[in-house]
Amino acid sequence: MVADDTICAISTALGGAVSIVRVSGPDAEKNCGRLWHGRASLGETRARELTLGRLSSVDGELIDPQCLAVRMPGPHSYTGEDVVELQCHGGALCARLALDALLKTGCRLAEPGEFTKRAFLNGRMDLTQAEAVADLIGAGSEAALRLAGRHLAGRLGERIRSLHGTVSDVLAEVTSRLDFPEEELDWRDPKDMMDGLAAVRTELAELLRTRREGEVLRGGLSLVIIGPPNAGKSSLLNHLLGRNRAIVTDIPGTTRDTIEAPLVIRGIPLRLMDTAGIRDGGDVVEQAGMTRARECAEAADLVIWLVDATRPLSEQPVPAWDFRGSVLRVVNKTDLAEVASPEAIPISVKTGDGMEGLYDAIEKAVWADRTEKHDDVAVAARHAALLEEAGDAVRRAVERIGEESWELAAVDLRTAVAALGRITGQSVEPDVLGAIFSKFCIGK
Repeated sequence: MVADDTICAISTALGGAVSIVRVSGPDAEKNCGRLWHGRASLGETRARELTLGRLSSVDGELIDPQCLAVRMPGPHSYTGEDVVELQCHGGALCARLALDALLKTGCRLAEPGEFTKRAFLNGRMDLTQAEAVADLIGAGSEAALRLAGRHLAGRLGERIRSLHGTVSDVLAEVTSRLDFPEEELDWRDPKDMMDGLAAVRTELAELLRTRREGEVLRGGLSLVIIGPPNAGKSSLLNHLLGRNRAIVTDIPGTTRDTIEAPLVIRGIPLRLMDTAGIRDGGDVVEQAGMTRARECAEAADLVIWLVDATRPLSEQPVPAWDFRGSVLRVVNKTDLAEVASPEAIPISVKTGDGMEGLYDAIEKAVWADRTEKHDDVAVAARHAALLEEAGDAVRRAVERIGEESWELAAVDLRTAVAALGRITGQSVEPDVLGAIFSKFCIGK
């Protein structure tokens, strides 16, 4: 890709100590040089070295008397094009005036994710690495951040390209058998090809097993605390968050609406929700709160049914609702009464006793279907769909090769190659690229 226009955008959140305005394209240096003035012109500064100067509008109006500029000539830049970054003083006004001045020089405002999209199109990164940029920005836990870092370093892309190469080699062999059937060429033994494809299927299956981990770390899970009034639901939420987020009183019905807050437990990003107490009666507002509580609990990935140890457990059964996720029965106030129930997790929010056991239960419920931890990569939903497509095609190809049905084997192998290529972007439709990069923030 060779862009014929130059784009610009503010690449930092407004309000910080420094605002960075990024410019990329063939006229990046020329346009920025009209606004930034140092002891030497921008083009005479050393590449990839910050230089102090002043920033003015095209009409000479001062914008920032102390502005750092750095130029990064392509192709050795983030986008692969000529890139200039202007580092102004923080605050919304300074950055906005700098951006307005750049637009007047002929730059165009960048679209969401356009800098990273140009990096992908210019071969600076593959599609898995480009997606990892968005994952890195949106990471909700250290585990998610580390995962995004591994993908950005190319771990997933390397494995996919290796599989792509293996399948492509077999396709080339099968194609040669179709093109030169009468020739006595040094063809590979069909069993050798089948064994190679079997290894590919094993690797594809291993990658697919990381799907659950990828979904959890990227999107997080919803965890709803629900139960009868005065069981300590709001107290538990406050304890988990380490701050007083919800109002706590002895009056039944204090919580009438759902309260939501982000939380990380054992590296698992969660959306924690406290809900209205479930009981018979209550006024119209409380009834509405209980209806909403049930809806949230039924749609949640994980539910804590919290009950009171000072009341008979038989009077506080888990309701027969249509829960989508796992339900953990937790008994609070064990500092006031002993509880003997193998099905319940005993805790005391007041003293903190039993909280580690609750964390263990949450972690076990989240990873119930995971037999091993994957520290290398974890695929996203888009990757998983394409891996399944490739795996099915490879399975069919193995059967065709065993039957020496070379034409049918070639069709399946081409399907597998195309699916793997779409993961890394070796072959991908423009509308798919548009959907991926539209989720990025402007300036990245």
